[in-house]
Order: sequence, then structure tokens, then C-alpha cells
Amino acid sequence: MPTFEEAEANHEKSLRPPSIVAPGERRRIERRLQEVGVLCQPEVSLQYQTGAKRSVLRGVESGGAAKDIGRYVTFCGENGEQLPWLQPIDSVGANGRHGLVIAPLLLSVEVFRVKNTYDILVVKYAAAPTTNGRRGRIESSVMFRGRQGYLPLDLTSRGNAACEILPEFFNKAGERLEIRADLVGVLKAAIQGANCVGCTHQHYLVAPKTVVVAATPAAVHDEAVQGAAT
Repeated sequence: MPTFEEAEANHEKSLRPPSIVAPGERRRIERRLQEVGVLCQPEVSLQYQTGAKRSVLRGVESGGAAKDIGRYVTFCGENGEQLPWLQPIDSVGANGRHGLVIAPLLLSVEVFRVKNTYDILVVKYAAAPTTNGRRGRIESSVMFRGRQGYLPLDLTSRGNAACEILPEFFNKAGERLEIRADLVGVLKAAIQGANCVGCTHQHYLVAPKTVVVAATPAAVHDEAVQGAAT
């Protein structure tokens, strides 16, 4: 029977979000990314909108690349659709934060690259509603995980050219892992971000659509009257 301390540790471990990096490699990878100036922020946080009285998720599209290493995270809807950013972010340096997104449900799409070898992690996050006065929580599930996939192309030398193919991933038995068709577009964008040297822009989040409100005849008449009176 586990001790109280072991039970607490197991509980905390179960609440940790999925990570693209193996625990034993985390510090070394993060140190190397810091050395080359790549800041990737894959964490998703839970926020509460007092006006709408609902819990939402907050994600930050971020990352970029140096020649031999890159890491990038972006976000999309449940079926791979592009989401509008709440606001873009201008960072002090390149390869940092690029855009902020708020939604009740997010798919996090993260890519880590070492030269031509890629790790990919796609996680579905949902804001569970508040019940019985309890604070809402984040529910997460891994949709796809690919380790050490190989792509024999140097995409860093292609500038902002779009990524046309994906790395191939296999399980431990050598069987190919299939990627959902509706996630291909966002994965290509995230791979492009992980090859974007000195990245300063979003690769998948889009600007929100502006709503144009047509003026009514009465409003046009009032403006004309006011203009004539001045």
C-alpha cells in the first residue's frame, strides 16, 4: 500500500500535462534551446471570464529555430481549423511569443526538432465546467505522439517556404503511425515554425475577422443633417 507521500506524488504526476520531452532530457534540451535563444511556451492555463461566467483556456503560440535545433507550439480547433488570436505579441527578441489565443477547447500542436529528426505532440485540452461550487479544471488527452521521425530536407534554408511533407513516424514494432488528415495542415505549420530561424510571426493563428456594420438610412440622414448644420 503506497504511503501518503507516494500517493501525493502520484496524484501530482497524474495532473501534469503531457510533455513532448522525456523527463530525463528536459533540462538538457531546455538549456540548449536557451543557449540558441528559442523560447517555446507550450503550457495551457485555465482562466475565468467573469462577464460570460465560464472557464476558458489560454495558449501562446511561440517558438522558432536556430540552424540545428527548433521548437514550436501552435493551437487549433478540435478538427484542425485555424483559430483567431486574441492579440499578437511583439517580443523583445526573435524566436519568442507570437500570439495569444483564448478558447474553451484547444488542440496544442508542438514540434521539437534536432537537425532532421522530429518529435511531435498533439494534445486536446478542454475547460471542464465548474460544478458544485468547485473551481473548473483542465482536461487533457494525447491525440498523437510521434518520436524521432525523420524528414530528409533542410527547411531552415528555405526561408518562409511552406512545408509540403511530414516526417514519418513508427511505433516500437516498426509500424507506421498514421496522422489524422485534418491535422496535416496545422502540423505542417508547426514544423515550419520549428525551422523558422529568427521567427517573429505566427504560423497558424490568424487575425480575427473584422465585422463591418452597415449604416442604416436613418443614421446616414442624421449625419447629413449634422454636417449641413456645421
